[in-house]
Amino acid sequence: MPEPLKIRRLVVCVALGLAAWPSLAGTAAMPGTGRAAVSPVTSSFNLERDREPIIPLDGSWRFHPGDDPDGTRGWASPNFDDSDWTLLRSDRSWSGQGYPAMSGFAWYRFDIQQAAGQGPVSLLLAPIETSYEVYVDGKLAGTAGQMPPSLAPFGMFQFHEFPLTGAQTHTPLSTAQTIHVALRVWHSKIWAGYIGGGPSRSGSQAGATRLIDAEMTHRRNLQRFIFVDSYSYSIVAALVGLTIFGLFCFRPREREYLWFAILLISAAMDQALTIVYNVYAILPVPVYDFLDGSLTALNQAAGLAFFSIVLRARRGRIWTICLALAIVNPIFNVLYWPGWLSVPTSAALSLLCILPSSVWVLAILLRRAVGRDPDAILLLIPTVLYHGVFFVLNIALLLSQGGWIRIPDILEEPLPLPPFTIHWQILVDLVFLIALLAFLIRRFTMARQGEERFTGQLEAARQVQQVLLPEAIPEMASFSVDCIYRPAEVVGGDFFQILHRTEGDLLIVVGDVAGKGLAAAMMVSVLVGAIRAEVEHTSDPVTLLSSLNERMLGRSESGVTTCLCARLSTNGELSIASAGHLPPYLNGRELTTPGAFPLGIVGNQTYERIALQLNPGDRLTFVSDGVVEAQNKFGELLGFDRIQAISMRPAAEIADAASRFGQIDDITVVTIEFRRSAFELSPQLAVQAAEA
Repeated sequence: MPEPLKIRRLVVCVALGLAAWPSLAGTAAMPGTGRAAVSPVTSSFNLERDREPIIPLDGSWRFHPGDDPDGTRGWASPNFDDSDWTLLRSDRSWSGQGYPAMSGFAWYRFDIQQAAGQGPVSLLLAPIETSYEVYVDGKLAGTAGQMPPSLAPFGMFQFHEFPLTGAQTHTPLSTAQTIHVALRVWHSKIWAGYIGGGPSRSGSQAGATRLIDAEMTHRRNLQRFIFVDSYSYSIVAALVGLTIFGLFCFRPREREYLWFAILLISAAMDQALTIVYNVYAILPVPVYDFLDGSLTALNQAAGLAFFSIVLRARRGRIWTICLALAIVNPIFNVLYWPGWLSVPTSAALSLLCILPSSVWVLAILLRRAVGRDPDAILLLIPTVLYHGVFFVLNIALLLSQGGWIRIPDILEEPLPLPPFTIHWQILVDLVFLIALLAFLIRRFTMARQGEERFTGQLEAARQVQQVLLPEAIPEMASFSVDCIYRPAEVVGGDFFQILHRTEGDLLIVVGDVAGKGLAAAMMVSVLVGAIRAEVEHTSDPVTLLSSLNERMLGRSESGVTTCLCARLSTNGELSIASAGHLPPYLNGRELTTPGAFPLGIVGNQTYERIALQLNPGDRLTFVSDGVVEAQNKFGELLGFDRIQAISMRPAAEIADAASRFGQIDDITVVTIEFRRSAFELSPQLAVQAAEA
């Protein structure tokens, strides 16, 4: 290689090395890799110099029981000498530090050193379970709850934020300063025996306002997180309850759906009330206690009604007493507030009001379960858990209020259910809800199967009834017959028979079995069979009614049966006998028939006969009481006058008029027009009549 070229390459390498020297000076080879490592100077953090401006206040605060004697809030002054005040821990109540069951006022004081260069700072105080005022450098900075004479504090479980600096919002301080903080706390004597006064937990902090704001947001989110199970359950229970209520609207006779809906909706409202009280703190304590007791009472009353229906239990005197005690529960739930009772006594009386209804439900369930009732077996364990956990929690709270025990952590702390938690009461509420839904689904399925079977039976009865009741009347020379039958349901209790005798006479039987539906239809089948059997032996109306009356003796449990028999001969002679049925109309005029008992009421009943002579063109109209008793939406009946006015019309028109007016019972209309005597007929028609 030529010498000048070597020299030029050497100069370039030296220049590149000098250019890279600053960056290489800040790196070091990583052992075993040969790679350059970043200088620790650029990634170094100093816990002393680079800390965020926020400090915990869990430590010793100056404490003094009682209130400022001169009422000028001199104890809040930054110049006040508190050196002789007692030192108490800020993360424990004063009740556990030498001042048990102390109520009334007490003061806390502490100082915060603010460094130079810091911007605005704020104070975050852990929950104090009554009311208090915060003073900063002798001036009122804010309050939580309501001070006396008000006895209704709220916001007992909330963190609260207060400003520690005022006008110098974002202007850094030129010098360090001391901030003097004083708390004036009021603790109600109502619960001083079991709730400690003053701060009772850790978490109080002071620092830059932006950091305290972030911590306050974190605390609020954590509070919501703790009650996410209550929130979820309230939504689920409310939706299921409204769905069940909708089912009740479609099936109003099945009131178990109504009470189950009320049970679920009241439980959902109670959980929503718990969220409003604990998370949002917008209800005073006595208002919350009364509403909570009222919803519990409604829940217990709905449970009593629900289980008495589904378990077919008699609502006797004991049931009524249990219901009454559950209803008065809210009163005892708040009697401690005006000081008439102590808190444990009020809680005990409230619990005793609820206990009988729970015991009644569990006793009925156990009795039915022992008797192998599948419904009771399905509901027994979930119901025991539902009521059992409720009473365990409330008895533990009662004993804690009396100062006898401390509530075990296992009852207070929610169970882990990643990514959330769930409280014991919510867990058993969900189990109870699932069990009740399974029960109602099973019950609804069985009811539908029963309805399908009943529908099949009704259809079979309808087909039988269609066979028994005449659909088409053969054309007859001497008579023009028109009839129509419209049951109020699939099958009905009206019946009629148009029977053409061998001698040319016409036998008409019209009747009505009280009631509608399958029972009435079955009785109609019996009657029609009896009529067809009897007419083999007689066509006399009086004899026929007497025979039917004897057959019906002892069969009138479902209601009375009216009947009218009429025989119309080919020469126009009409013979009528009635067993309590509506009289027929002749040419638009109501005939008068002798009164008599319906069939099957009295044995050896004697029926009277009326006889008339019809002329060609005369028209007879027979109706059932479903025509006369057609009723409109105002409760007005169609009535006899209107029926008489239209009695000369065809049977279909009369039935249509009754249906349009408002059908509530079976409708039967039979019309017969007498044409001419058989002796007046042409020879051809006379032969046809004889053959018929």
